[in-house]
Amino acid sequence: MSHEKSFLRAMVLAVGLVALAACSHPAKMSSAESANRPVAIVNGHPIRQGVLDTFLGITKNAPSQLSPMIQNLALQRLVDIRVLAEKGRQAGLLRSPRARDSLFLQRQVLLANLEIRHYLKTHPITPAQLQSAYTKTVGRMGHNEYKARHILVKTQAQAKALIADLEHGQHFSTLAKKFSEDTTAADGGELGWVSASQETPPFAAALRKLKVGQYTHVPVKTQFGWHVIELQGKRPITPPSFKQMHSRLLNVLRNKEVTAFITRLRSQAKVKILLKPSAAPTGPTTGPAAPPAKP
Repeated sequence: MSHEKSFLRAMVLAVGLVALAACSHPAKMSSAESANRPVAIVNGHPIRQGVLDTFLGITKNAPSQLSPMIQNLALQRLVDIRVLAEKGRQAGLLRSPRARDSLFLQRQVLLANLEIRHYLKTHPITPAQLQSAYTKTVGRMGHNEYKARHILVKTQAQAKALIADLEHGQHFSTLAKKFSEDTTAADGGELGWVSASQETPPFAAALRKLKVGQYTHVPVKTQFGWHVIELQGKRPITPPSFKQMHSRLLNVLRNKEVTAFITRLRSQAKVKILLKPSAAPTGPTTGPAAPPAKP
């Protein structure tokens, strides 16, 4: 019942634009006979099963897990949409510039989504590509993970002073709580168990060189500042299996394929940007850039 309530809260009176990212999972639509079957008639106009399935996100490869009650409520919302749309048509609202531009944009997004689905269907990711991506990903993880803590400061001089304090018997956690500018300061600089691939290269290299119980006697510089690092533990990594990583690797490779595809299309198109350069980003945009990994 909680799932049904969540669905009802999410149900709206308009179908929004479909995100490009959703097209990384191509799916077949319902059969033609089923899709064309009327499920309601509104003022003489049918609402087809295919429209209801689309509204609910139901496909042939992903049959509905929703109860008949929820499907009926969705159909009621489609009826609401139909009578509202008819009223808007009679009022001439489609003739407004905003309606014209909105319909144009939705058509463009739909066509773009369909083209991406078609491209992924005709350029499937191969088992060899997935295996290669798995091997590289596991290789970057390394053979060990490390339990570490660190102190982050702005200058090399500050880091050297902290190392001197440690050499004179000061407690690492005390110094971290007092001087570290990282979010881990309150926890005494504790990072928990991490793999080298999670850290910036200089930080990871320092971890690999330390023996358990040792701290860095030379400050380590990263883009975040200067670090003093202590290695508290070390243990072998058991990498996730190919099966466990399959879906994530498939999504990553599909996104790369789509990005490369859009880049090729852009290079072949005659594009003239008329906005000011500072306001006009170039190239395909698949999502916000990932922030740099913090140690």
